[in-house]
Amino acid sequence: MDNRQRQQDEILALEAIFGAHAVEKSGNPDEHTFILHAPIDTMEAQLDLRFHLPDSYPSDTPPVFEWVCAHDMSARLRESSPGFIYPVRQLVLSDSMYDMASTELHRVWDEEMCRDVAVYSWVVWLGEYLSERWPQPLDPIPLPKDSVANVASSSTITNDTQSATSSTQSTKPDSAPNIFTGPPLEMKKSVFVAHVAQVRSADDVRAVRDTLLQDKKIAQATHNILAYRITLDNGSVSQDNDDDGETAAGKRLGHLLHLLNAQNLVVVVTRWYG
Repeated sequence: MDNRQRQQDEILALEAIFGAHAVEKSGNPDEHTFILHAPIDTMEAQLDLRFHLPDSYPSDTPPVFEWVCAHDMSARLRESSPGFIYPVRQLVLSDSMYDMASTELHRVWDEEMCRDVAVYSWVVWLGEYLSERWPQPLDPIPLPKDSVANVASSSTITNDTQSATSSTQSTKPDSAPNIFTGPPLEMKKSVFVAHVAQVRSADDVRAVRDTLLQDKKIAQATHNILAYRITLDNGSVSQDNDDDGETAAGKRLGHLLHLLNAQNLVVVVTRWYG
C-alpha cells in the first residue's frame, strides 16, 4: 500500500473517531493538509491543529503539525443552564510546550507499531499533556436572582451592609488608595459586597484591607476574600490571594483577575451569611 492510500486511511480513521465534522480537508487536492478539531473532554476544550502530510509519510518521514488555536468550550457546553456566567480561560501553547509536542510527534511516528496511526496517538498524548498544564474549567459564577433594588430592602443584613459601605468610605485614611464599593447582592441567604481599589504595592493592598476592616460590620463579616495583581517595573506580575476561611475562594478570585489580565488592582469580596 502506498503512502497516499495510507494517509487516506488514517484520515478516515480520524473521521470515524472524532466525527466527519472534526476533519477539515484542504480544497486543493495537491495540498495534503487538513485541520483537525480535536476535543479534550476532561478539559472542556477543543484543539484546532493543522497537519501537513509529506509524500514520504508515513513510511519515511513524520507528519508536520501547526498550532492554530484552542477554544474554551465550558461556556458552550453549559449554556443550557441560565443564571450563570462562565469565565473564559486563556489556553495557549508556549514555545517550550510546542517544542515538547513536536518532539513527541516524531517519537510517536518513529515507533513501528504507531506508524499508521501517528496523528491519533499523538493527539491523545497531547490532550493528556495539556490537561496537566492548562487551568481546569472554572466554576460558573451565579448571577443574583433579585435586582439590586429588591436586595436593598430585603433584609436587615442588607441594610447593615449599606451602612457599612458608606461608613467605610468616610473613614478612609489619607494614605490609603481610593476604594470603590459596589451595591450589595443577595444570594442563597448570603449578602455579598465587592470593594475595588487601584494599588501599586503590597503596602497599598494592606492599606486597603486595613481601611475596610476599620468598619465593624465588615470586620465581623463571615468572610473578606481578597485577591490582587500588580505589574512591577520590570514587567513581572506580583499576585496573591486570601480565602479568609472560604475554601479556594481567594484562588478563584485571583484566577479570574489573571484571566481578565487585571493590572494594579485589588478586589475584596465581603460576605455576610444570614
